[in-house]
Amino acid sequence: MKKNKMMRAASALMVATLLTTSVISGTFAKYTTKAVGNDQARVATWGFTQTTIEFSDLFKNVYDTTVGSTADVIAPGTTGRDTFSFTYAGQEGAPEVAYTFEVSTEGSACAANIMNNPNILWKLDDGAFGTWDKLLADIKALSGDSSGTKVYNPGELPTAFNQKGANEHTVEWKWVFDENASNRETATQNNDAGDTAMGNERILGHVNLLITITATQID
Repeated sequence: MKKNKMMRAASALMVATLLTTSVISGTFAKYTTKAVGNDQARVATWGFTQTTIEFSDLFKNVYDTTVGSTADVIAPGTTGRDTFSFTYAGQEGAPEVAYTFEVSTEGSACAANIMNNPNILWKLDDGAFGTWDKLLADIKALSGDSSGTKVYNPGELPTAFNQKGANEHTVEWKWVFDENASNRETATQNNDAGDTAMGNERILGHVNLLITITATQID
C-alpha cells in the first residue's frame, strides 16, 4: 500500500516536471519573425479653380450725355476699363504637379484704323498707356514668359496669379479728345480728319479683346 502511494507521488511529480519544462520551453526557447508594411497617399493639390473672364464693362456705354448708343462704342473723348482674374485656391500653397501656364490673346481683333490711331491708347494694370500690340504683349507676359507660355515646377505659382491676392488685373483704354489734355501719357497728334473718317465709314471699325488663361498638368 505504502509502495503504491509512493509510485503515485513519483508519477505526479514527473508530470508536474514535464508541464513546467513545456511552459519554460514555450516561453523562452523559440524563433519568431514578424514584418509589417504600410503606405498611404492623398490626392496631389491642383488648386486652380474654374474662372470665367467677362469683359462686360470694358466697352460699356457709360459715357456722359455727349455720347449715346444702344451698343458698346468707343468715341473721341471716351474711356473704359475692366478687370479679369485667374484664381488659385489650393490648400497646399501651390500645385504639387508640374504644369504649363498659358495666357493667350488669340482671337482678339482690332480694326487697323483703331489700332493705328495715335490717340487711342491702351494699358494693363499700372503700366504706361501705349499701343494695342503692346497691350496684347503685356497680357501674354502675365504667364511669366513673353511667349505667353511657361513651364512651372511643383510648388511654383505664376507671380501674376499667386494665392496672395495678385490675381486681378485691369485693362484700360482711352481715346484722347484734346491734344493738350493733361492726362495724355504718350505723344499724341491732331487726328481730327482721321477720326472723322473713322466715324463715317460704311462699315465701322470694331475691336475685340479675348483673353484665355489655361493651366495644364504636364504628363
